[in-house]
Amino acid sequence: MLMQRERFERSDVPKPSAMRNIMAAVILVVCGVLCLVLWNVCWHKANQMNGLNDGELYDALYDQLSPTEPSAGRKWTDANFSNVQLFIVDDVNAEHPQLQAVQIFVRNTDTNDATIVNVPVNAKVWLSDGVSSLPVQFEQGGAAQALPPLTNATNVHVSHVIVATDRIWDQLVTFEGPTIKALLSNQTNEFATIASDYGTGKLIAFGNLVRDIGLENINHIDAPYWNDTLADGTEVSVVDWQELPTQLGIFEWREE
Repeated sequence: MLMQRERFERSDVPKPSAMRNIMAAVILVVCGVLCLVLWNVCWHKANQMNGLNDGELYDALYDQLSPTEPSAGRKWTDANFSNVQLFIVDDVNAEHPQLQAVQIFVRNTDTNDATIVNVPVNAKVWLSDGVSSLPVQFEQGGAAQALPPLTNATNVHVSHVIVATDRIWDQLVTFEGPTIKALLSNQTNEFATIASDYGTGKLIAFGNLVRDIGLENINHIDAPYWNDTLADGTEVSVVDWQELPTQLGIFEWREE
């Protein structure tokens, strides 16, 4: 007759209990809440950068006309430049942002010297079918519509464009990389107030460049201009498209 095997209860096997099911449910709920919070944070941060990589601003850069050739004893300099057009507005995210100031950041890439040019807000611009003013073009189509005729009027070709508030220079010098660090930090709150063809990484790089130069080392000038009046009576400022590039070193005087 076979002997009956004695059964032993393993101590490492959890015993079924009502608390076990409750704890499992609690853990699932907590995980669900954490996933929802993480998703909301990521969605919020992604929306904060909607103004970057702006396709319309990117396309506007390619709508610029070729610069007007130097005249009156001037010639192109041998130096290389990298320029950024800035439109300063009251609120980037407003339905109709109000244009408050216009600037050009001009950098000599050979010497790393930089200049910020203040352009008259009421600058006269030339269109294919006539003349207009910068405020009218900006009101009708924003920075994307205003950019090409403006760079034609100033005769300063740009590689990038930024639309921001008057805090932009203080903001730029606070940006720090790498990109993933910036995206996980509160820097995205600052990105939310900027529109640009720049992507996140390149905007951070531009901020690093400005910080390396030092805001205190950047020269500031007002664009030379003369007053004019449009046919409808609008007072405008005509930027001297030969003198401004000369002051910036883009043009230089020919040696006699």
